[in-house]
Amino acid sequence: MEQNVNCDEDVSFKDLGVSDVLCEACAALKWKTPTKIQKEAIPVALQGGGMGVKTAVIVGGMDMMSQALTLAKKPHILIATPGRLLDHLSNTKGFNLKALKFLVMDEADRILNMDFEVEVDKILKVIPRERNTYLFSATMTKKVQKLQRASLKDPVKVEVSNKYKTVDKLQQYYLFIPVRFKDVYLIHLLNEMAGNSFMVFCSTCNNTMSTALMLRNLGLAAVPLHGQMSQNKRLAALTKFRAKNRSILISTDVASRGLDIPHVDVVINFDIPTHSKDYIHRVGRTARAGRSGVAITFVTQYDVELYQRIEFLIDKKLPLYKTEESDVMCMQERVSEARRIANREMKDLNEKKGKRKKGGGDDEDDTEDAIGVRKRLKGKNKKK
Repeated sequence: MEQNVNCDEDVSFKDLGVSDVLCEACAALKWKTPTKIQKEAIPVALQGGGMGVKTAVIVGGMDMMSQALTLAKKPHILIATPGRLLDHLSNTKGFNLKALKFLVMDEADRILNMDFEVEVDKILKVIPRERNTYLFSATMTKKVQKLQRASLKDPVKVEVSNKYKTVDKLQQYYLFIPVRFKDVYLIHLLNEMAGNSFMVFCSTCNNTMSTALMLRNLGLAAVPLHGQMSQNKRLAALTKFRAKNRSILISTDVASRGLDIPHVDVVINFDIPTHSKDYIHRVGRTARAGRSGVAITFVTQYDVELYQRIEFLIDKKLPLYKTEESDVMCMQERVSEARRIANREMKDLNEKKGKRKKGGGDDEDDTEDAIGVRKRLKGKNKKK
């Protein structure tokens, strides 16, 4: 069964059946009208009754004991990551999901990929079959469709588009450059568009860290965010970026979705995404809530096929972002030196991480640790 609503109608949250208290909260947040997917999904979700709720957030990287105490108070709603939820199901005495009535998976395609598939399967085995299940995803994959067939009863499908689209107010460009000049082109763009807030996407945790260090060596306010950081450090990085204490967030795809980052002006795909659907999520971090935004994708001689897949997916040929090579390359020597220093700092940090693992200590990389590394390196250079 498919549910379709005329998304062009001028519909309010109250028209959809949202309670007065929540309507007031939406107004306070300046959410004037529902989004297209909200217009489609809310009426279906509200069928069957109202609720008064207590909530709890259960995620990795936080203290298990305090979370167990929260669970003991029997909250109505759990917002959880699959791995940590499974930890509590296995280890927290008295906690179970036998009374669960609603299962909601946001970013369902990502939760159902290889990283979470085992955990999700285990969770599905211990929750009631008689439940309401909601799957949300901007990019519907075959794996999500497979779960619909296997686990859902009388499913209702709601969608606002059957194509992968980017918003009209997003200005998208590509920049074709030799791989060895990626760093200097990145610095040129950051300088050229200074005053904006940036999200720079890298393919690996290591590249995220080293790129953030390179930018700091050049005096640019950058903060890294990647999957090997603890939850506390991720929150600290996001807080700095949201508060505009840092104008550049260097991240893996861990930040491409599911985060509330309202003020991103420019997205730069420093490393092109391996999966073209991830491009939709990355560039979706800007041009939100009716605002405009810019997305620039670096394409090297090794990325042509991946880039062609992106253009095919979004059914759009992107224009070239125009630059003057002479203006860009004047920074080459300085940028190369900053990258060399960053690589030495990364080597030192990795050595420290290895020692921490042997000693049982914190094994997290941190750009703040690099400050000490940098001072030692400068000291060595002075002695020479």
